[in-house]
This record gives sequence, C-alpha cells and structure tokens, in this order.
Amino acid sequence: MRHFAALVTLLACAVLTGACGDYANTVSGDVSVPQANGPNPQNLPNANTVPKPAPPPGYNVTLSPVVIQEVLVDVSGTQFVELYNATSQPADIGGWMLSDGVSSHTFAYGFTVPGNERVVVHLGVSGTDTTADVYAPSFSRLVADGSLVLLQGGVDLVDFVQWGAASQNFEATADQLAEWTAGDYVIAPATGLSFDYDGSANNSSAWQHSNPTPGQ
Repeated sequence: MRHFAALVTLLACAVLTGACGDYANTVSGDVSVPQANGPNPQNLPNANTVPKPAPPPGYNVTLSPVVIQEVLVDVSGTQFVELYNATSQPADIGGWMLSDGVSSHTFAYGFTVPGNERVVVHLGVSGTDTTADVYAPSFSRLVADGSLVLLQGGVDLVDFVQWGAASQNFEATADQLAEWTAGDYVIAPATGLSFDYDGSANNSSAWQHSNPTPGQ
C-alpha cells in the first residue's frame, strides 16, 4: 500500500510539473522583452526629421529675421543704413549693434522692428528716434571701400555686406558663417545712388544699385 501511495504521489508531481512547464512556456512566449532601439531606447523624436519653421520667401539664406536692406554711402552727403524685418512678426533688436569696424550704433533695449517693416539708421546726424527712424550722430562717415555688420547682442554676426574692395572688417567671420563669400564685394555705386539687397543670396549678386528709397 505504501508503494502504491508513493507511485500515486510521483505521478501527481509529474502531471503538475508538465503543466507548470507548459504554462511557463506559454508565458515566456507571450511576453516580449523591451528592446533597445539603437542609441534611442525611449523612441524620442529624431532631431533630423522634426519639421523646422520655414524662412520667409526671398530671405531663405540668413537665419536672422532682420537684414541689412539698403545702404547709402555718399562720402560728402547723406548716409544711412536701412534694416528690414523679413518676417510677419515683430523683431526685438534691442541690444543689437550695427558697425563698420570703426564706429558702431547699439539699438536701445526693447527696440522693435514691426513685421515686414523697415527702420532707417541715419549716420552722423542727430534727431528724435521713432520706430521708423533711428539717429546715430557719433557714427563715423562710411568710406568708399568699407563694410557693415549687424551683430545680435553686440556679439553674434547675423548679417554682413562689403563694398568697394574685398578684405574689409568682419569679412573672415562672415565667410565662416556663410553670410558672405571671402573676396566678394559690391561694386561701389555712383555718387547719389545706394545699393539694395534683394534677398536672393549672401553675396554681391543680391545687391543692386538704385536711387535711395529710405523706409520704402
């Protein structure tokens, strides 16, 4: 009788073991272990595929919302630099600096250029600043061969143009940032004419001679 009971116990264990094994195999087959996805195991968005805002048409080269639009270099008369906000949104350029490498003008903190609007910086003359006209009485007169740079925060170059000759101030930095091509320059216009930017490229081909149209 003891032998019979022992045999029954062994058979019961065998049945349970088999059942447990089948259950364990079923569980292991149904559960998937999380797999690492290369260097991005949490499946975060790929920075290279996330859509980025498109720059406005005609101004697809520079990343700055504000560009140098028109320059009048009259060595014996009026001189001005026009900046243009190429976006539809207001651009705060407070603390930005306009410089030729000799003198500079820093925009007052909080100064804003409305969307698709211009501000004219009158060089070497005094006046009352408005949203459309800013005066820089201490700015030295621009010369026949020179350059202008727009610096965000007074440090980071965001736009550049040079005329009359190559190798002017800031040319090397502008070339490194793809804001200009080293050795390239706008041919100095005849007396009384300005040169205007059409937004098509970061080189002299995008600049044309014309009659001055400040603020237009």
